[in-house]
Amino acid sequence: MAQHDYVIDNATGANVRGDINDALLAISSNNSGTSAPSTTYATQFFADTNAGIMKLRNTSNNAYVNLFTLAGGIDVDAASTFSEDVTYEGASANVVFDKSDNAFEFADNAKAVFGANSDLIITHDTTDSTITSATNDLKIISNGDDLILEAEDDVIIRDNGGSNILAQFINGGANELYHNATKKFETASGGVSLTGGAAANITAADVSSSTVTLNMASSCHHTIAMDGNKTLAAPSNQAVGQSGSIIVTQDSSGSHTLQFNTAFKFTGGSAPTLTTTAGAVDRIDYLIVSSNVIHCAVSLDVKQGS
Repeated sequence: MAQHDYVIDNATGANVRGDINDALLAISSNNSGTSAPSTTYATQFFADTNAGIMKLRNTSNNAYVNLFTLAGGIDVDAASTFSEDVTYEGASANVVFDKSDNAFEFADNAKAVFGANSDLIITHDTTDSTITSATNDLKIISNGDDLILEAEDDVIIRDNGGSNILAQFINGGANELYHNATKKFETASGGVSLTGGAAANITAADVSSSTVTLNMASSCHHTIAMDGNKTLAAPSNQAVGQSGSIIVTQDSSGSHTLQFNTAFKFTGGSAPTLTTTAGAVDRIDYLIVSSNVIHCAVSLDVKQGS
């Protein structure tokens, strides 16, 4: 370790030679020392043996800039440009920034790891590619437009252990939905296949007005609580092919009538007279054939048999 002020003092020959040798030693050792030289110059090297870093004095001669560690590592204080490929060597797999490909290239079994606790890992072995999220939810967000999932073969959604299928979409075949590892719904070339029962919600109609308008988008099945005379208007949000039931119930007073918009079509072209007994229940089963063409079948005074 040697440092020098690079000023050769006037002295006898041997002393001058010693002073010059000290300056040359400082140059050859890059002004190495545990602290910075007392006399500094712009663009002067300083091998900081205390920090283990090679430093360069800036052009203003008021601070040092880190260049690299004395062990050979890179330690820089400013933006840096690497004009060729950069290779990061791992114990068993490397990562390369390939200039010609404009890409970070991860060798088989090299990992991209995110988060303080390896919360997200992206890797590829010689066969499969894997994205592993170890903490909370894994979210895929598309703020621009659609989210498109493409597969050369099937798309399968399974539980974490991989033993239970939740949904399966077979390329060129069925789309399947599962409940607790049991297939319940499957598309087929002729339609759909359903295992088990199917339930649809029932929506209570708004009867605050004398005109009742069913919203077919809310459900297939509807109830109308008769607390006065009503007119059933053409439903909103009609969907061709939709079918369901309309349950009409008289209140404790009864005697309330229900008139029908011409959108509702009945056998023989005549609208039925519903039951007006207090507490009576009538059911209208319907099928929307086209806009404002709703075929209806009526079951009057539905109640427990004696």
